[in-house]
Amino acid sequence: MFQMLERVFIRVNEALVVLLMMAMVSLVLLNVVTRYGFQFSVAWAEELARFLMIWTVYLGAGLALRAGNHVAFEYVQSLLPAQVIPWVRGLIALVILVFLALLTYYGWEFSQLMMRPRTAMLGIPRGIVGLAIPIGAAVLGMHLLMTWRQFVQADIRNEPSVPGHTPEAPR
Repeated sequence: MFQMLERVFIRVNEALVVLLMMAMVSLVLLNVVTRYGFQFSVAWAEELARFLMIWTVYLGAGLALRAGNHVAFEYVQSLLPAQVIPWVRGLIALVILVFLALLTYYGWEFSQLMMRPRTAMLGIPRGIVGLAIPIGAAVLGMHLLMTWRQFVQADIRNEPSVPGHTPEAPR
């Protein structure tokens, strides 16, 4: 049951990121075509594309975590005895979760403060854009919780940083 819910969560997250990216690319393309082809610009397209980019980044962070695509400093961990590494990675994951919980809480507070000011072109509350912070942090935290065991037990000495990718041999 948990695996099915996790798959649904991942698929919904992926679908949202894809839809946001498609909308963003379409808006930028529309603006480029109208600007250079017809000598006018769709004034609100740039602002909306920027907001879509913000949401895409925050919602995509959890998917990047799952794929092992976040920057990591593993050198110090690799110097530790193998028995200690899971404990260190568990501590790192715990610190990340605490940070994400704080980001969710304060991001929510910030977005609520920003509900009154409006954006320049679209006139939507700035807090809607700011909601990307707490929602993205909560989604990232959920991805981390779902992959906790793999994250903590990762053999950083023998495992490529990106699943399915084998590093090239030095030339």
